[in-house]
Amino acid sequence: MARFYDSTAVNYDGAVDSVGKFNYIFKAFEQSEDDLIVSKLNTRLKEQCGAEFDLKFYAGAQLKEMPDEIIQSLANCYAQVFNESWGESWTTESAVAEVKNCINCEEGYMPLMSLLFREGEVVGFSWAFVLEKDSLENDSKPFSSSELQRHECIKVARYWLDAVAKKQKLISIRELGVLKEYRHDKTPYLCLPIFEKAKSLKCTVAFLRTKVTSKAFKWSLGIGLVPIQLFMVDDLLLMHGSIRYATEIFNGLIDRVTKKKSQYKVICNIKRYLCQY
Repeated sequence: MARFYDSTAVNYDGAVDSVGKFNYIFKAFEQSEDDLIVSKLNTRLKEQCGAEFDLKFYAGAQLKEMPDEIIQSLANCYAQVFNESWGESWTTESAVAEVKNCINCEEGYMPLMSLLFREGEVVGFSWAFVLEKDSLENDSKPFSSSELQRHECIKVARYWLDAVAKKQKLISIRELGVLKEYRHDKTPYLCLPIFEKAKSLKCTVAFLRTKVTSKAFKWSLGIGLVPIQLFMVDDLLLMHGSIRYATEIFNGLIDRVTKKKSQYKVICNIKRYLCQY
């Protein structure tokens, strides 16, 4: 029996093993949609940033299979990012506990995580949870591990989902960070696998809790997220936005042809919200 790859007939009798085509096609058929997305992103990442960079993506139960050495490397990166950028006091041990808290998340939450590696060491990370609207309970932690304003966050998000947009699913963006020396142009690569996975799960809205004084605030405005609630406590706010629109922005930012146009959109989104445009 034969199958066609490009213009070449490939016989399934093992005869093409000598040129490697059979193995290549079999591997391609084995790849999931997630694998294909990450593979394409890795090709572009290496072209733009260097062969030493690599992107990995984990969803659901895959996180429980993450090797200890990767968890340790992620914890080192996590502690360094938030100690430098936020003035916090993480140790490797406390960061490991936080990572494992993400992996062993609440029932009804689907954890998603993307990691950026440079020569085998984690230099960037992003993780999020996809959940049903009904999983938003007053004592749950969908947007932050902090108890501060938790009840108000959940109340506002639930009202918007129920009464305004009538959405059944949401994705909560919990963490995003890249070591300072590798920060330039890496964020889209970390976010795209997570947002594409959310889209495949019929999830259309993203929520994020951050501080108005943080760099994440303007970054979020740039990709189309907007504040839905200002708490005026510790500069906290809850933001939400369209996954599809943010994905279009991210794809534009990593495409050489559309990069400048997408950068202009990001700047305009920020200026429009801040009434500077």
